[in-house]
Amino acid sequence: MEPIPVNTEPVSDFLQSEGQKRSSGWKVYARLIRYALVYKARLVIAIALSLVIAFSFGTMIVSLGTAVKLTLYQPSETHNRTIFQAEEDPAIKYAHEIRKWDTSIHQWFNTPPSEWDKVFLRFVDKMRAHKLFALFIAIVIVILLTFISGCARFFQEYFAGSVGAFVSVDLSQKMYQNIMTQSLGFFESHSSGDVVARFSNDIFMVNRGLSNAFIKVLREPFKALTFLIVAISVDPWLTLVGICVLPPLGYALIQLGLYVRKSVRRSLMKVADLASLINETTRGILIIKGFQMEEFLKQRYDIEASRLRRFLRKMVKADSATEPITEFILVVGFSGFILFSGYRVITYRLDMGDLLQVYLALAMILDPVRKLSTVNNMIQTSVASAERVFEYLDLKPDIQDAPHAVLLEPLKREIRFESVSFSYDGKKIVLDNLNFSIQRGERVALVGPSGSGKTTLVKLIPRFYDVKEGTIYFDNTDIRKATLESLRKQIAIVTQDTILFSGSVRDNLTGGNTHITDEQIEQALTMAHAKEFVAQMPKGLDSNLGEFGQLLSGGQRQRLALARAILKNPEVLLLDEATSNLDSESEKYIQEALTNFLKGRTSIIIAHRLSTVMNADRILVLDCGRIIEQGSHEQLLKQQGVYYQLYQHQFRNAYETTEN
Repeated sequence: MEPIPVNTEPVSDFLQSEGQKRSSGWKVYARLIRYALVYKARLVIAIALSLVIAFSFGTMIVSLGTAVKLTLYQPSETHNRTIFQAEEDPAIKYAHEIRKWDTSIHQWFNTPPSEWDKVFLRFVDKMRAHKLFALFIAIVIVILLTFISGCARFFQEYFAGSVGAFVSVDLSQKMYQNIMTQSLGFFESHSSGDVVARFSNDIFMVNRGLSNAFIKVLREPFKALTFLIVAISVDPWLTLVGICVLPPLGYALIQLGLYVRKSVRRSLMKVADLASLINETTRGILIIKGFQMEEFLKQRYDIEASRLRRFLRKMVKADSATEPITEFILVVGFSGFILFSGYRVITYRLDMGDLLQVYLALAMILDPVRKLSTVNNMIQTSVASAERVFEYLDLKPDIQDAPHAVLLEPLKREIRFESVSFSYDGKKIVLDNLNFSIQRGERVALVGPSGSGKTTLVKLIPRFYDVKEGTIYFDNTDIRKATLESLRKQIAIVTQDTILFSGSVRDNLTGGNTHITDEQIEQALTMAHAKEFVAQMPKGLDSNLGEFGQLLSGGQRQRLALARAILKNPEVLLLDEATSNLDSESEKYIQEALTNFLKGRTSIIIAHRLSTVMNADRILVLDCGRIIEQGSHEQLLKQQGVYYQLYQHQFRNAYETTEN
């Protein structure tokens, strides 16, 4: 099998070399929000509960401030009042307001007015006479409002957090669906570690960032706004002094967030590189231990891990700086607030009850501001991960159905190559101006040295790649004008590297096709000489094969792969070195199965061992992407060309090995 040119650079370098334009962070986050709007009912409930939380805290501040103002009021006994000193008992002021509301309500309903204002004044007198009673009332109010806000917070975090989790799962599903539409070239140019990292690490980071951001973004601004309204309603100028630190704080947080986003993205790329290395290690552990490559790979891992450590350290540094910077700026602002509030009290512009309300309101603003300061870092983290997810979501398959693709009829006459040329990179020619036909039911073998283009030729037939020049016809239909489904439905593939999936024997053979019966499966297993060992498995067809079918021997895996192809009953069978890795006994079983199955069926066989293709109807000899010889085994031997030399070389080596 000729080598396929693939990108061997780290994923991070590959993505950067593509020159992809990254959207601004807020555009990416806006796109995430559009996914979240699918769950608008949960968002609305979360917002409503956030309002309940904010209202509870606001009511708590106003209630405590009012209680202090009413309870601790003392009439002035001096004549040193200034024009700024309040002259009216706040209880009387509130009683007047209650009377106005009471009168308006009773006029509306045409009922005699009640005396709620007098009830209120008697209640205030009791509070002033019994300070512990007033304290008890304040404690009851705090406990009741805390209970209400606690219940609301539980459900708010549940609904808001679930939206983030659901969006992450949706992104994972859409990303999987999209990469399944990509051509073979995508998977050969992207490392498995990068693909896995985007489904695991990136999706996890999006989930974590979105869930925390939704919880806090939907709650903390309402709390901060409520506290701000309470403070402004008491003393606008004092409140303005208290919040003047917000602009510099916002600027500092934005700069830190951008730094975090940059570090997170680089960290994710390094995680993908490490995942690729780990995947290579687990898949190639036999070679690693056999060639004593452990130390070499440890050094490679240490180098990549040290780079990851550097980026993570930068991210942690930015995270660590966020809250101290926030607290320092807030304390500076609060110091100015204390000085100005002291002046307002000394000059009788503000009484102690109002001062308590402003203090509590602005002090409690610190909590949502501090939490929102970390939200920006969470958003930037999720944006960095979402950018990598959206890169895969936005991929367009380079091989897809033509606008007016037709259903391909079952092959009746021939597969025809007309002036077909192909290159992977647009520079090096892999196939050069191929012209030949394969008749229906004909068994054609492809032979030639490694790198001659055999595997590439086979990959063009099911459109794993599209030809760069020329046309491949099924009968008289250009395969690019047929639907991919109708084309690939007629083709089955058995490769050198047998691919089985974790799951049962039945699932691997049927591929999820529920219309296939057990009788058909048994028949396919019989034809592939696999029925006997499957019957000996603990659960028969329902036995689990393990990851990549690791619980089976190489020969057993290959026979199941052949049974899968037989079960598909294809018009065309592609065999790419299907028996090259088998022992003589397993190869015997496979060859017997193939002999029966290939009768009257179009087949294209790639093999380095000429003994497996001697019975082919026709043999095509490729070299440097061109067909240099073709004919039957006997005809090619008579020509004494390249095929003759390959034949002599293989059988001379086999003879010498036998003699030794």
